[in-house]
Order: sequence, then C-alpha cells, then structure tokens
Amino acid sequence: MDAPQPTPPAQPGAPRRFTRRGLLKLTAGAAGAALAAEFARVVFLSNEHTVIPGRVYRTAQLKPERLSQFIADKGIRTVVNLRGVCANMPWYIDECRATHAANANQEDITLSAKRLPAPAEVRRLVEVLDRTDYPIVFHCARGADRTGLAATAARLLLTDDSLSRARRQLWPRYGHVAVGRTYAIDKFFDYYEAWLSARNEEHAPNRFRQWVNADYCPGAYRAKLELVGPSHFAAGRGFAVDVRATNTSIEPWDFTPGAAGGFRMRYTLSTPSGLNIRRAFCGQFARIVKPGESVTLACGFPPLAPGTYLLNADLLEAQPIELLNTEFVQYGSEPLLAGLEVG
Repeated sequence: MDAPQPTPPAQPGAPRRFTRRGLLKLTAGAAGAALAAEFARVVFLSNEHTVIPGRVYRTAQLKPERLSQFIADKGIRTVVNLRGVCANMPWYIDECRATHAANANQEDITLSAKRLPAPAEVRRLVEVLDRTDYPIVFHCARGADRTGLAATAARLLLTDDSLSRARRQLWPRYGHVAVGRTYAIDKFFDYYEAWLSARNEEHAPNRFRQWVNADYCPGAYRAKLELVGPSHFAAGRGFAVDVRATNTSIEPWDFTPGAAGGFRMRYTLSTPSGLNIRRAFCGQFARIVKPGESVTLACGFPPLAPGTYLLNADLLEAQPIELLNTEFVQYGSEPLLAGLEVG
C-alpha cells in the first residue's frame, strides 16, 4: 500500500481564502465593535447628533472646553439647557461662562427624564423654538431623554415630518429606552397622538403648537381643590377640615388604602410665621375618581391653641418602587392655601 502523501506547504504570497463562516464572523465582529463604539459614545461621551442640519443639534452635558469648541464649529447662536437653572452647580456656572464668552444665548428650561413635562415648561420650549436665534443645541445630562423630547418637538415644529418620523429622536441609538419611569417622555407624545386621533386629524406644526399651548394635560395630574365646610374651630378640641378635590384631568385617580402607593392628599398646617404644626396624609382608601368627578378628603388635626393658621394641601401619587411622590403642583396644578381660625 502506498504511503499517504504529505500536504504540500502553502505557497508564499498566496491569497488567503475566506470561508462563508469566516466572513460571517468577521462581519459580526465588525458590527459588534461599531455597536460598542456607539454605546460608549452615547453613554460615556458627548452623545452629539444633528437634529436638523445647520439648524438644530443635540448633545449630552459638554465640558466647557468642548462646549466652546462645539459652539464655534457649528456657529451656535443659542444653547438650550433642559436641566433648569442650577445656580450652585459647577456645570451650570461653567456653561454660563462658556456661552457668555462665545456671545451665544442661553435658554434654561426645566424638564424631567422621569415625569411628564409641566405644561408651562413645554410652552416655554415651543416659545424658544419659535423665537430664538439659530443654529441651536439642546442638552440635558446624558442627551437621551429630555433632549430627545426637545429634539422631537423641534422636528414637529420645524420640518414636515410625520409624528412617527419625528419620534425617531427617541430611539435607543440616542440613549433613550422607553422602560420604567423614562417612558413618561414617550407618553407625552402618546397624548398628542391620542388628541389628533380624537379630532381625526394628522400632525401639522400649528396643531402641535395648539395642543401644547391650549390642550395638553399631563395625564392625571390636574385638580381643583376647594375648602368645604367651616374654617373656624374651637380651641382645645381636635377637628377635621374637609377638602373637595375635583378631577379636572384626562385620567382617573386611583386612591388606595395604606402606604403602598396610589393617589392621596398631603397637607400641612403652619403658623403665620412659617412654623409647621402638622404634616400628614389623608385619602388612603379605595376609590376611583374619574375625570369630572369629585371626592371629599378629611384633613384631621389635634387640639390646637387659639390663633390663625395656614392650611396647605396638594394631591400626589405615591410611587412605592422608586420611593418618590409625584405632586400635582409640579405640573402647575394649584394647591389649596386656606386660612383657619382656632379660638
């Protein structure tokens, strides 16, 4: 039997042949590296993107040197800070100095990544987009959630985008993920879409402007609070003050017993000098209050000395998981302020 012949050595300089599997691995590796680079740019770096070429840009919070360079490179005339006025924070002071040195405008708007925007702040955003000098750049802390909301609004007002196309500014590629409390950003535009659907209309810039300025309601967080019954009580005896809460929002309130969550009222009693006498909750019972309906809530107090007191009451929704309370006043709903006489 003949001995097996050895495999001849590869010729020097012969081109290497790739198998289909090898090509797939190479492609997957390149795609993975690109995805990792994009993730790092969004999460750890400046998250810089163009929203409307030559007019609108978006970033994370830039260091002052990078902000100055960005303003110079893009010819930025207005920096829109979506984190609000934070006069004691170094980043805010640095930003003010950078915009001043560049002779650029700075607009401060207060938005949250985890709550629906307050109507007054959204109206302010629209006003800035309508009146400011361009080009502009939006930023929040990471350039993902609040910046995504503002960038979507810019596309809705300044382009002929459909609503669904404009909402691409809230895609994960910019760092926004509609999971947990950050879904509030997406819910804002869900409300606009529902408003359009109810009117059997398609999006147009003037319709978005009308909705923001006149019809936007931040979910369930709007109420009319009224003192009902007496406001004068005998000294030395416990008493209760009745407050009628009328649901003027677009969603029901879900009152629940105990401290696990749901809607309730928080109230404080203070002296004219500002000394707090009592702080407590009421409305911890099972009740659904639909839009247009009312519920009467009893604010209880222990015996008090004769005098004049100030009652401050507001509704809130308790969030047991994040241990946060969402107060109606944060959305511009008026709290109850009423004087009480004890004597």
